[in-house]
Amino acid sequence: MRIEETVATSAAPAEIWELISDPAAIGGLGERISVTPLEPDAEPGAGSRYRVLLDFGAAPVGSNVEIVEYTPERELAWTSLTGVDHRFRLRIREAADGSATMLTLRFGYTSPGLLGSVADLAAFRSVRSILREAIDSLVSRAEAAAPAA
Repeated sequence: MRIEETVATSAAPAEIWELISDPAAIGGLGERISVTPLEPDAEPGAGSRYRVLLDFGAAPVGSNVEIVEYTPERELAWTSLTGVDHRFRLRIREAADGSATMLTLRFGYTSPGLLGSVADLAAFRSVRSILREAIDSLVSRAEAAAPAA
């Protein structure tokens, strides 16, 4: 399954990046997502590893992931190493006319086999809701932190 959400914000790319430059902070963007460093003393960046869990109510589901793209004020992406196979990417770009900052969150996940496909379909709305909650929280926090014009 693939999920993509794009939102516009008045916050500058630097304000958004400040909130996600340490991927562990993404866990603070909603009550149903947790991101914990596997190596607490390691600096965030390409190659750093985290444990990502999504809370569906009955039990958290997740993976150990590795950061594969880390471009300040532009892009953060990870891919799973263990657990549920998934990919996450958050792109930060200025709108073509310069009037806003565009955030695009892409999340793809797969479960093996026929039962995995059924589970993917059953979880789709919950996963989309968790990600939407996270991106809305990110935008709210970035806009609140932005200096007054």
